[in-house]
This record gives sequence, structure tokens and C-alpha cells, in this order.
Amino acid sequence: MSPILQGTELIQFLENNSPEKIKEVLEHVHPADILDALEDYEGNPLLILARIPNDVLVSIIEEAEEEDKNDLLSLLPHEQKKEVISEMASDELADMWEYIDEDEAELLISAMEESKAEELKALLQHDPETAGGIMATEFVSVSDQMSVKQALEYLQKHGDDAESISYLYMLDIEGRVHGVVSLRDIVTSKFDVRLSDLANPNVITVPTDMDQEEVAQVFIKYGFSGVPVVDEAHKMVGIITADDVLDIVVDESTEDIERMSALAHGEREYLESGVLNLAKRRIFWLLFLMISATFTGIIIEKYEVALSSTIILAAFIPVLMDTGGNAGSQSATLVIRGMALGEISMKDFFKVLYIELRVSLLVGGVLAGVNWLRIGLTSMHEDKWLLGFTVSAAMFVTVMIANLVGCVLPLLARRFKMDPAIMASPVITTIVDALALLVYFGIATSLYIK
Repeated sequence: MSPILQGTELIQFLENNSPEKIKEVLEHVHPADILDALEDYEGNPLLILARIPNDVLVSIIEEAEEEDKNDLLSLLPHEQKKEVISEMASDELADMWEYIDEDEAELLISAMEESKAEELKALLQHDPETAGGIMATEFVSVSDQMSVKQALEYLQKHGDDAESISYLYMLDIEGRVHGVVSLRDIVTSKFDVRLSDLANPNVITVPTDMDQEEVAQVFIKYGFSGVPVVDEAHKMVGIITADDVLDIVVDESTEDIERMSALAHGEREYLESGVLNLAKRRIFWLLFLMISATFTGIIIEKYEVALSSTIILAAFIPVLMDTGGNAGSQSATLVIRGMALGEISMKDFFKVLYIELRVSLLVGGVLAGVNWLRIGLTSMHEDKWLLGFTVSAAMFVTVMIANLVGCVLPLLARRFKMDPAIMASPVITTIVDALALLVYFGIATSLYIK
């Protein structure tokens, strides 16, 4: 068995061997490893690409990120580019198409087979973040009257053209799915068994306009490796596979993390983004949060006299604001995660509110009690027990407010068709900071300041 080739060794192999030897060896090298080697190659990549067979080039380009697919494709001569595109899966082509120059796109479509061009045009009509936008149109449909032997022979002839053969779908005369049989059931059954005896008539499908996050939830719920996509007439028009959903989950998780950290979403990796691009992604939210933080300054200024007469109160402002911000962020994170996984919906609004209210009573009570003892036992202030009670009472109310704000804002965002992640840590912290100060100074004015 030949050793696994990666990195520099793989490039040297491609540079120094015959096309026949390259074709033989690359059949056992994963396209992701070839792509990594090409990205690290400092020479002219065209010299390496010219030595790679077209079928392997297709796999390499499909493995690349959407915005990088066209960069690789653009290195190829026009005739070879047409050949590679003709072999690419329809969903991969659709993902790449937005990065292709309009004139070049028209030229490539005109060079495609008519059926392939029509499939691509149909896919481009769908929102890219829906089931129709991420599906592939290459799937295997079979007759329920086929025997297992006939089905296997059919797969030997047509299986290579499909996006996946994990499931075979049975369609009626109008193209609607009425049964599905898994490849596992086929290969473990006797040759003379009819597919109708193996088929499951309860086929789970998704409509073309279903949001990609909802599609991911279908995969999570049922554990399928593929799901058929149907149009308004329930005609099967494509298939979504688990690897497509994995990409969705990664992209959506990345986008949510960025929004929860007050970052605009970016397509490129950190090291490839450039300083100006990274700054642009951060500056809007930083400006927004800086301006919104003006409210906390106004509140402190309003109570300037109280602070000047009892300066010790200022020492506890950071503790209150940090505790409130952390409590709100925890609540928001759990609610956002619950909504992302389909565990929480708008109908659960009051249930979530009731849960967080009880949680805040428990958490706020413990934090307030410990904080009161801490101040009473460690402070050198003459009214330390009253001071501790003032700060702890404010902390108790702040934690309650923060928890409720943290659970309500993401739910309201979903209600108004916004991404709940927008209402995460930075926004909630800013709101809770202002409310915490109002509570603190309100309690201090009535209980502590004479």
C-alpha cells in the first residue's frame, strides 16, 4: 500500500509523475488534502491543476469554499472549465454562481447541455438559504416493481450521476414521492425481493421554500442522511444530504456567534479578511453600543450629588453592572440555543418567562445574600451592613431584570422576524447596565443616602 501523500510530498508527486500514475494514486487521496496542498503551494497553481484529471478537479473545486470555487475554476482554460462545470453537482454550481462574473456566467451557461443549464437556472430562482437553494437535483428514483437485483443493476449504471444513493425514491406518474427504500435494506435483502416489500410509504419531505435552519432541524430530529425536496405540487425536485446540512450548521453557528459578539457577518476566514474588512465588520456595532452607553453616563450624572456625598457607592457600580450583564447573557444564550434547536417557540413565551422568573429569584437571592455577608465582613465603612444591604438589594432586583430582559428580547426578535442572536450579549448588557444603575441609585437614595 502506498503511503498517504499530503502537503509538500503531494505537490512533489504531482510535479514529477506521469498522468497515468497521478490518476491511479489520486483515486485514494481525499480532495480536501489536495486542496490544502494547493493552498500552501507558492508556485503557479495552474501547473499543478493541469496535471490533475478532470474528475478529481471537480471534487477539489466542490470541496472548496463557495467564494474560492470560482478562483480555482478561473485558472483553467475555457474548454477545460466547461468540461469541469458539466460534471459538477447542481447545488455546488448554484453556490458558486454568485461569485462568477455575469458575462462569464452567461458564456458558461450557453456552453452547458440544455438540461444542465435548465436545472441550474431553476436552482438560482430559489433563495440560497432555503431548501430549494441548497438542494441538488441529481437523485435516484426507482420503480416499486423492481426486484433488489434490478435495483442494484440500475444503480451500477446510474448511481454515479446521483448526489447520494443512500435512499432510493419511488415516484408516481406525476413525480410525487410515495415510497422510499434505503440502500442498506437493498443490499441486505435477497435478489428476488420486490422494492415494494421494502419501501416505507411514510416519506418525510421538505418544501422548496423551507428555511435552511428548519431543514437542519428535520435532519436533527430524524437522523436522516438525505431528505427529498418537493415543490408546491408535491413533486420531487431535489435532495438535500447530511453534508449540506453540516455546512449549514457551521455557517449558522458562526453567524450567530458573530452577532452575539456584536460583529457583522463575514464570508472569509480571519487571516484572509484583511484589516479594513475586519474593522468594517466591527465598527458599526461598536459605535452603536458606545452611543447607547451614553444613557448610563446620563444616569450617573443625574445622581452626581448622591455619589459625591457617599463616594463609597461608586465602588460597587462595576460589580452590579457586571453581574447584571452576565445574568442577562446567560439567560439569552440558553433561550437562543433553545430556539435554534427548535426546543423553544413563540408559543412558549410565558412558559419561558415563568421559568426565568423563578430562576432569577433563586440566583438573585443567593448572590444578594453572599454579597451582603461579603461586604459586612470585609468592608471598613462605618455603615457597612446598611451599605451591604443597599448593594445586595440592588443586585437582587438587577439579576431579576437581567434574566427577564435576557429571555424576552430574543423571543421578541423572533416575533418580528429578526435574528435572535442580535439581541445577545452586547445589546442586553447595554440595556441591563442602564436599568441596574437606575435600580441601584433608586434604592440607595431611599435607604442609604440621608
